[in-house]
Amino acid sequence: MNKKQKSITFILPGFITIPMGGVKVVNRLAELLSKRGHKVTLIYPLQLSTGIVYKTKKYLISLLDSLHKVKNNLYYKPDSSVSVIIVEKVNQQHIPKSDVVIAVGWQTAEAVLNLPEEQGEKFYFLQSFESYFNNSKKILQTYHYPMKKIAIAQWILNELNKIHESGYGPIGNAINRKEFYDMKSEFRPFDVMMIYHPAKIKSPTFGIKVLKRLKKLNPNFQAVIVAPRKPIHKIPEWIQLHIRPDIIDLRKIYNSSKIYFHPSIWEGWGLPPMEAIACGCAIVSVENHGVSEYLTHQKNALLISKNINHAIENISQLLLNTETRKKMVKLSQEILDNYCENKITLYFENLLFNT
Repeated sequence: MNKKQKSITFILPGFITIPMGGVKVVNRLAELLSKRGHKVTLIYPLQLSTGIVYKTKKYLISLLDSLHKVKNNLYYKPDSSVSVIIVEKVNQQHIPKSDVVIAVGWQTAEAVLNLPEEQGEKFYFLQSFESYFNNSKKILQTYHYPMKKIAIAQWILNELNKIHESGYGPIGNAINRKEFYDMKSEFRPFDVMMIYHPAKIKSPTFGIKVLKRLKKLNPNFQAVIVAPRKPIHKIPEWIQLHIRPDIIDLRKIYNSSKIYFHPSIWEGWGLPPMEAIACGCAIVSVENHGVSEYLTHQKNALLISKNINHAIENISQLLLNTETRKKMVKLSQEILDNYCENKITLYFENLLFNT
């Protein structure tokens, strides 16, 4: 046994049955920490609140998922060396004792705070600064909890400073380069790819409007949308729609697209643009804190305002100028080299056990 082996427990924000970037990041981090000799456990609680609003929302989501044939299985399955435990709720009875226990998402922060000290030293892993929710007062309160905070991005640390709190990091983010890579295909039939999410901050209506306007301007324009669930917005029939493609198909879709359009106004980091870059897409994104951590306007991406005419102008510019687009892809792919999974894992490990 590794003499330096430590036990690490992550508390995830619910039973996750669809793609969710933050949960994917934690699953991959758990695998990499396990490969370094640590005993890692992922806890998926079935219940995070007892309130009527929470229960009603959970019931409605369950009903919709049943109608849309979303399997009632955990979407992410880490390496067999990582323990996965599904519990009814987060409490002393259900959570194993560890060296450290980590709250993932504001939904788990209070439950981790209330665990006895013997359950492990308490950390709060911040992948965004989630003050955009309706219950922002409750969420902001969690950032004052006496737990060590690790932030994925510098802008999150800046927000903590504004409320007179501090955190460690930024640790950055990375993608699995064995999953996402450039297949060097000259044939990219889709002019634009977009990932759809119904949340208002992800700007789905804006994104679809931009695609429709581009089609109106050019009848030969082709687009593809990837979504975690069946969209609640109407998607035009001419847009190819893929719901929860596996990694192989998702990689092919990225590699079949010239431009990845990211309409979201709020991201903790923005993982899909990194995946798209790795697969050879040029990036046009609404400027937000997350993507601005690693992308620079008119250098390795086009970062725009949430304005339809501005979006159309920038996307059209890249579609018309192949050489500019290829140069932008090359520069953006060089940026990915700054975000190495192993380097981030070592940094995260050091923050857990040497702070």
